[in-house]
Amino acid sequence: MKPNFEIELLHEAVEFLENLDDKAREKIYYNMKKSQLAFDDELFKKLNDFIWEFRTFYNGKSYRLFSFWDKSGKNGTLVVASHGILKKTQKTPLKEIKKAEEIRKQVIMADKFKTVSLDQMIDRHIGNLGTERRDAFENELRIDVIGQAIKQARQERKLTQEQLGKLVGVQKSQISKLENSVKNARFETILKVFEALGAKVNFNVVLDKQTIV
Repeated sequence: MKPNFEIELLHEAVEFLENLDDKAREKIYYNMKKSQLAFDDELFKKLNDFIWEFRTFYNGKSYRLFSFWDKSGKNGTLVVASHGILKKTQKTPLKEIKKAEEIRKQVIMADKFKTVSLDQMIDRHIGNLGTERRDAFENELRIDVIGQAIKQARQERKLTQEQLGKLVGVQKSQISKLENSVKNARFETILKVFEALGAKVNFNVVLDKQTIV
């Protein structure tokens, strides 16, 4: 799956993530990767004209990574994470938004800035592609994104879960379950849902490094 944008982290954002426990950090990585693949304003929210935040609620705590866009063309479409905070409420402190704005100005004036990519951080803490833990992380993400894609396509077509269920021949509750996770769903049902949404589905099967279909 090709991401819609790349994510780079400045030193303070890297330091924030390095100091978290493994489970919280992995959950943040998961949500950031998911944000690259499917839009969800619960995970990646616009705060003002310049500043966005990656949002993760885990184990009763709210984690925030403040970010801004770099569309200068040198790095393509890029989101730069400036710094992070941990708090007990969902409300975003104004002083942290202002701090992100100041960091953004400094980065723009500096022209060049040192960053670490999100993928490098994931390699460091979860493992490289091909390792058991990383493959499990990526597979769960793919499954999750399919559910998010169904929800997004349904909303774009202004259909309720009940209306989509009628088009497919299933109950509203089943559409709700699919949007949360397709892990236990029948493949035939998933195809019917995408067909009802007018989506074109392509998939490849690779066995022993040879593409079967």
